[in-house]
Amino acid sequence: MNDKAKILIIDDDEALLVSCTKVLQNNGHCDIITVTDSHKALREIESGEYDLIISDLAMPDMTGMELLHKARLSVPETPFVIFSAYGNVERAVEAMREGAFDFIEKPFKAERLRVVVEKSLHHRNLHKEKQALESELQRKYGLDNIIGRSQPMLQVFDLITRVAKGESNITVVGESGTGKELVARSIHSQSSRKNKAFVPVNCGAFPENLFESELFGYEKGAFTGAHRRKHGLLEFADGGTFFLDEICELSPTLQVKLLRMLQDRKIRRVGGNELLEVDVRIISATNQNLEQALKEGSLREDLYYRLNVISIQLPPLRDRREDIPLLCIHFIKKFSRATPKSIKGVSEEALRCLENYNWPGNVRELENVIERAITFATDDWIQVKDLPEKLTQQQTENRPVQVDIPLKDAKAKIVSQFERDYLTQMLIRHNGNVTKAARDSGIDRRTFHRLLNRHRIDSKVWKQ
Repeated sequence: MNDKAKILIIDDDEALLVSCTKVLQNNGHCDIITVTDSHKALREIESGEYDLIISDLAMPDMTGMELLHKARLSVPETPFVIFSAYGNVERAVEAMREGAFDFIEKPFKAERLRVVVEKSLHHRNLHKEKQALESELQRKYGLDNIIGRSQPMLQVFDLITRVAKGESNITVVGESGTGKELVARSIHSQSSRKNKAFVPVNCGAFPENLFESELFGYEKGAFTGAHRRKHGLLEFADGGTFFLDEICELSPTLQVKLLRMLQDRKIRRVGGNELLEVDVRIISATNQNLEQALKEGSLREDLYYRLNVISIQLPPLRDRREDIPLLCIHFIKKFSRATPKSIKGVSEEALRCLENYNWPGNVRELENVIERAITFATDDWIQVKDLPEKLTQQQTENRPVQVDIPLKDAKAKIVSQFERDYLTQMLIRHNGNVTKAARDSGIDRRTFHRLLNRHRIDSKVWKQ
């Protein structure tokens, strides 16, 4: 039994309480609280500190059924077990219908008590594990982990939030390294399917004949080596979300079969005759231009319209350079956990190199650069010398000038970018202290705050 479990036992028979305590303590439960008064018991229940509650059904001041109802309101996930005297079994069954986990009929043997307690605590532990997993998934794949405060990313966040609750198929379009799978997982984690499977598959990772059997499964004897039935990935995703990465790499034959599945919501295993119903939401992704893929014939038009009900376009990192400081902080925190080094941030010169680089590999490339820089860093701040040579060769004056908009708009964009860079550098220099940053900038604190709000910069990110 779990020696950390805390159990509350409620009964007006003190001899029974002593007996129960001895049985459970001898079996490893050292934290047993016994109560004879119903009102005191209710206060203990409402404290929310217990892993299991056991109560007699017939109490003088407040019945076990009343305690059960109040416990369901304050601690609904805590198992509640009923003691029931001989002849009250029907009432005990009624209590289970009202939410009790189990009942123990008096008089009972020690083994019966141990079994029920063990089963109840196992149920409680399973629930705790589920809560921990859900919390981890939300922490890892929730919107907070898709880093960005730039206008393009705020639009992406808004779109994710709005489409997650629906059932429409979604296509995520973006260059390699922009985080297409992360977006797909975030949509899944916020959807009604979040407690079911998220199954990702790369359409270009398998040969056509192998990929079909992976996707749809196969029956025993379907081909040489098929010694047993195998369930396909679509079956594993039933009730959940199926993520098809690099959808334009799917062969024409498999595109036809996938289209049939989307239309009928049924699949047939390779070598089989039975049609199996599957309920999946499809999120597909590609780094190609979908309209161009249609023109070239690499993507069927009918499949395109089935998959691309909603489209999410992810901006490349070069179009959201103002997010680079935030991403750097995020990756420094991530990789610093695995090193004894205490890296505070990126120096002004190094950050300028990062912001001026074109990032063909996008966020994934930046992540690799920061991991490498932490490895090479010799002081508390990542310096220019810690960066790859290809980044340090590109100077600020080499940043391309945008000439496809009017001069006035181009000038305003450059000034806005300069303000963001300046404010960010000041916050980095003063570890997020707005008062010191404003004083060093030669402007009052209110104006500095107004500029931070205009550019959606959170000073707390740089606080040490």
